[in-house]
Amino acid sequence: MSPSNERINSWFAKARRPADVSIKPRRLDLQLDDSVPTYWSYNSPFLTAFNVAFSATFPLGERFMIDSVRQYRPFVKQHDALYKECGGFIGQEAHHANEHEALNNFMQERGFPVDRLEKRIEWWTNFTRRRFSKKFQMAISGAAEHLTAMFGNMVLNSPEVIESTHEAVRPIMIWHAIEEVEHKAVTHDLYDAVDGSYLRRVMGYLWCLTMSGWFVTSGMAMFLWAIRKDLTVKDTLKGLRWMFGFGKNAGYLIKSFPQLFTYFSFSYHPWKEENSDLLEKWMPELDRILELRAEPARPAAAA
Repeated sequence: MSPSNERINSWFAKARRPADVSIKPRRLDLQLDDSVPTYWSYNSPFLTAFNVAFSATFPLGERFMIDSVRQYRPFVKQHDALYKECGGFIGQEAHHANEHEALNNFMQERGFPVDRLEKRIEWWTNFTRRRFSKKFQMAISGAAEHLTAMFGNMVLNSPEVIESTHEAVRPIMIWHAIEEVEHKAVTHDLYDAVDGSYLRRVMGYLWCLTMSGWFVTSGMAMFLWAIRKDLTVKDTLKGLRWMFGFGKNAGYLIKSFPQLFTYFSFSYHPWKEENSDLLEKWMPELDRILELRAEPARPAAAA
């Protein structure tokens, strides 16, 4: 069923967004070669496996979200701001999918069976498209964006995590985290404008949270088995402390758990957590990264 104009107009009467946040697609062109170590996260097989499992969810997951937004974008064409934000979202997510695909292919060559996890995710996205309504798919996309916004917030609030990532992979973390914060409200706003059902929003969230958790957990287990010869007890304990421990530079997943529950609020909106100061803080570094990517290679000096 198509959303009514009354529903869309009533939503826009109460919509609020930070005026200083823009959604601008930027191409990264991640550069990976033989000099990049296989274990680029904390020099740790365990944490690299976690990050690769997380990265593996992006190409197909973000293309699923793009399709959801495209289905409903025409209904908000008369509302210029959200219509343009949807276009910016589509552009950013398309670049994210491509860059993570490059990273995933690189890790596949290093012995991580990323293709096996991607087949599971492909099955899920195809099943979801066949079995669930477009509105429920939009609800799933809004939920997924909440999870990726949590990732962006955690990364930008944790410079030590960025610094512990190899310099060749570091750009994709900064770039992706910034853009996830920039467009964190687009899918929620579009869903709220064209449907807004609280029950559907929560059910979409539970479906998305369950499947995302399964993909990352099962993918990580698959990758750890593939690289088991490089695993050590010390590294595994180090990784578990990073995820679930206490103290400085530890428990990053535990610290993020409270944000999982904010989505259940009847009045939830992504920009209730006003973290645009992170964009201001990190944008100069992103600009520097993109400028370096844009510089032409210098010719070799004559002998």
